[in-house]
Amino acid sequence: MSFGFSFYLTISTMSDTNKYMMMAQIQIIDEDKVHPSRKNLHWWHAVFFFSIISLLICLLQLVLPPPYGLMMASAEVGEVGIAPGCEDDMERCICPRETICATDTLSIILLALARCSAFFDYPLYMMLFLSKAHNLNNHLRRTLFREWIDFGDMHKAHKIFGIVVGIETMFHSFFHLLRWGLNNEMSLLWQTAAGITGFIAAAVTPLICWPMVVPFLKQHIRFEVRKGLHYLSIVWAIALLFHAPSRIPVLIGTASAVYAVDHIFGYVKRNNLIETAYFERYGENGVALHFKNPKSWEDKSPTSYVLIMCPWISKYEWHAFTMFPEPSKENHSMLCIGNSGDWTKQLYDKIKVPCMRQLYVHGPFMTEFSDTAVTTSNAIAVASGIGITPTLSLMMNYAGRKRINIIWGCRDPGLIEFILHKVDIKAITKNSFAFIFYTGKRELALPKNLPANVFIFRSRPDLENTITGIITAIHSGEGLPEELYEKQKKIANAPFRKRMMIAMTRVINVYDKNEMFDYAVEETAKAAERMQEIDLESGRSSDSDIDSEEYGNIESHLPVAIPEDQVSLWGLGAMISRFLGVIGEYSRRDIEDIFDAIDRNRSGFIDRAEFSVFLRVATSETKTRSSRDLLSSMVAFTDMEEALSSSMHNPRGLLTGVSSHHAAATTSNSRHGGSVFGDSNTIEYMNKLMNDCDGAKPLEEWSIFYCGGSNAIKKD
Repeated sequence: MSFGFSFYLTISTMSDTNKYMMMAQIQIIDEDKVHPSRKNLHWWHAVFFFSIISLLICLLQLVLPPPYGLMMASAEVGEVGIAPGCEDDMERCICPRETICATDTLSIILLALARCSAFFDYPLYMMLFLSKAHNLNNHLRRTLFREWIDFGDMHKAHKIFGIVVGIETMFHSFFHLLRWGLNNEMSLLWQTAAGITGFIAAAVTPLICWPMVVPFLKQHIRFEVRKGLHYLSIVWAIALLFHAPSRIPVLIGTASAVYAVDHIFGYVKRNNLIETAYFERYGENGVALHFKNPKSWEDKSPTSYVLIMCPWISKYEWHAFTMFPEPSKENHSMLCIGNSGDWTKQLYDKIKVPCMRQLYVHGPFMTEFSDTAVTTSNAIAVASGIGITPTLSLMMNYAGRKRINIIWGCRDPGLIEFILHKVDIKAITKNSFAFIFYTGKRELALPKNLPANVFIFRSRPDLENTITGIITAIHSGEGLPEELYEKQKKIANAPFRKRMMIAMTRVINVYDKNEMFDYAVEETAKAAERMQEIDLESGRSSDSDIDSEEYGNIESHLPVAIPEDQVSLWGLGAMISRFLGVIGEYSRRDIEDIFDAIDRNRSGFIDRAEFSVFLRVATSETKTRSSRDLLSSMVAFTDMEEALSSSMHNPRGLLTGVSSHHAAATTSNSRHGGSVFGDSNTIEYMNKLMNDCDGAKPLEEWSIFYCGGSNAIKKD
């Protein structure tokens, strides 16, 4: 950006799931606030300081005599019995044991290179295991250590240390093998413990490291396979425990023991079986999960992530997802799981209808956003795709205490609809704004009363204009341009019939119509069973689940004798209520009119073919006064579907045509980022604010944080 203030950017991954979710905190500060030599300094750089100390110790060992070092006199080498003495007319050489015996100049150089690479890695070996002790790190995040150690950086540090160890393990092995080969000692590879364990460690290292860091391998190897290969690190650690007689067992043994105890503790004490978790598809590309918090979760931070395992998919796969509090139910949590990998696709395919399933939850664990994500009074949350979930989690944590504005770019209509209906955006963005930039194709089923501070655009965001526009509007006190509110009113005040059509269209895009029909058949059968308990004389039911007023006279719509594979009005209504959930609106009278018009023989039931006609009518934008008028105008039922299919059309976008200005932004700027808010004037205001501050820091109380989705942003 070019408006006179800088960004301090720290990027780290929250969790290893499907594709790594990138999260970043960007602090907006004065350019002179960040010292050039310190802005890129991180706590884990101190680990490399200890690596350098370890390297110096190795060099001292190579030049000092026993008992402090390895450099021995030629006579001492002869007494050991491995070699007759030093070569190349050297008075001193190294030969304490056969695997590190170097009696000539070249061998000493190769031995020095091999040992220095290993010594440099000793602190990294320990941190590879300690960085993944999630339960320990989760506890330490609540202690004074958080002031010096950013525990949100643990995965990033683990990745960097793993790359260094992966490279230097190869160097270490290469120089040892080269020395053995030149000295005709290659048999040491299979005749000594150091050779065998070193070979095992070197063999599994590429399998552990490279599938996780090489882009080509990440794209062509399933995450589950890569994760399984990563657990070869256990074999790697065991091999190193027996690789050398002294230091490695202590260093690796201590760190791996901490990791093992932490791992066992987590799976024994922090695993919870959720027997009645509610699953539903939130849209065309993901699943929403709702469950009651276990008792052990009381007073936990809402900005957390959990590992979940669904035994009906795989008993061995755990995946991490951000959770946030269920807005409508106290002590309940929600997860939105995007369909972006093999496991998530299996989950999506299995949730054919909204249902209850069991799962295991491990955690919760605090995230970067649990610490110091927002340290200022004003903030801007930039999110893309499914990255809105950790953003909302954070915003709920700060609701009423911080002014946090949202800029959310998303092409998934189901996710936008789910969030707008499930989350009270108005409450968590009090005194601030929420800008949603929708780049999908289907029309959105928006809430009836869309908050005035929530704005939806059919374009990509121009971040420079949008960010400067928000800051200018709040800092200057002038607020947003009035035309934005006028456009928003037009969006929020869509006709009821339009909202119903969009809501029903959403359902048939999310779920398979055959699954919907089968569910309605089941509900019809259940309703018939409950009907038998109704005292028709009093009109009262012994089952509190049934409402005698719903859909009018139940008796007239639900005979006791049920035709096979057919649906009653009651079953149809139960299906719509369950599949639609709270997203969108529908009219009981309209549904009854359509049902009665399709049920031409007045049997009180419709079959599978008639159900397809019902869906077509319910999702049409016909101009006729009612669905009954539409159907009665058709000559024969056999011509119904053909006539309906010719009259249907699929509008391109809900927001197009809202106003001439907005329509232009939708069409001309959808590829390049629409300048729907903010412009050169807001950028100029920011520059002036920075240049004319007279030593003050007007933007010191502003910060930006970003959370990206699991899929890459597409160009089109």
